[in-house]
Amino acid sequence: MNKNITWKELKALDDLYQNKRTRAIIQGHPYINHLIHERGILDLKPDNIKVIVSTDRFDTFYEKEFKKPFEEAKKFLLENDIKSTAKKAFTIEDVKTLMFIAENKVELKNNPTNIEDFSNEFFDTSKYLKNRTSVRKAVFKILDISQFPLDKKENQWRLVVDSTHPKAVIMCENKSFLKQPWIAKETQTKLWYVGGNNIAIIDDIDENDLSKPIYYSCDWDLAGLQIYSRIKAKLKERNKDIQLLYPNEPHKRISTYIDYHYSHWNLTKKLSGLELEIFSKKELLLINNLIQNEEWIEEESLDLIETLEINSIISK
Repeated sequence: MNKNITWKELKALDDLYQNKRTRAIIQGHPYINHLIHERGILDLKPDNIKVIVSTDRFDTFYEKEFKKPFEEAKKFLLENDIKSTAKKAFTIEDVKTLMFIAENKVELKNNPTNIEDFSNEFFDTSKYLKNRTSVRKAVFKILDISQFPLDKKENQWRLVVDSTHPKAVIMCENKSFLKQPWIAKETQTKLWYVGGNNIAIIDDIDENDLSKPIYYSCDWDLAGLQIYSRIKAKLKERNKDIQLLYPNEPHKRISTYIDYHYSHWNLTKKLSGLELEIFSKKELLLINNLIQNEEWIEEESLDLIETLEINSIISK
């Protein structure tokens, strides 16, 4: 079964099973196009190519691949008062995940989290729920929440999570770790949000913080490592250094061409144009491997405590 089939295509396939034809405009979906032109399971009506018709092979194919999943998904959405219209952008995989979430509703509500970590755990990437409104609203409805407990609205640009006696300062490209303030307490570190290209706040670090070892936690993609390079240069002006946090193992690698990710390696330049001298041999090996495979490592998918341990910043 193709996991990228959306509710629009699912309803059209069910129409084809029930009525032998559909006027739904789904020919543009690669999988539907494949069923028509390569596998011959579907066909276009000769006198009206806007109408898709089933062939003799379709019923067997549909019963094996889609009938049961569609019926279970439709039943689940109805029971949870989640409208299952063709306009919904759910994929069959989305609905399976929503069903799993519903089965574990009590456990999930008793263990507060933030949207990035929840999304990464259940939808494979931390930004999935932020960019899929229908899926996000469905999750909120199932869990009976209006937002994840740790997603407090932040109105300050300069975001810091303090620790009483910090051993180090961890600058983070994304806010996920800062939304889990117990990490700072458990690791005796101070967490700073230094995201995107907004690194001017580094100029406001006082001398006391500069006396601590400073590390950078980021996405291991071209944009993240470029920001690290600029931060390193900026701190050098104040006679201070910063070290890159090497990802904990095992770390999840993702294609740079996944939806909603726009930082791609520059394959025409050595090390994608990054400065070789600012990275260790171990870091260079990982970066070159990521470039070669056109992959990246998302900061939110890492375990910060384990990362601090393997970088010998805290003890196990």
